[in-house]
Amino acid sequence: MANWQATLLNSVLTTGSVLVFARDRTDDAEIPRVLSGDTFYGSVPDGNPFGGAVVGAKGGHAIVEVDQKRHPLHKAQPHETQGDVSIDGPREAWVVD
Repeated sequence: MANWQATLLNSVLTTGSVLVFARDRTDDAEIPRVLSGDTFYGSVPDGNPFGGAVVGAKGGHAIVEVDQKRHPLHKAQPHETQGDVSIDGPREAWVVD
């Protein structure tokens, strides 16, 4: 299990929203991956906090729970982030289905 810092590029978690997970620390040999049981916290662009848990993750799909509501996600492709965020490095970008 890992704890991620999350950035939501929209004001609300809705279909098409990009959710970016970043790890504060990783060792050099680790490739950070969002896994079932991970937790995340962050804030939306207006500064309000949010957080949740990864209920399931397999392949390029995941389900997160935020405020007792589940949201299916798929791993972001470069065109889905519109250049707002790099999808490489110690972070992962996901899109709400």
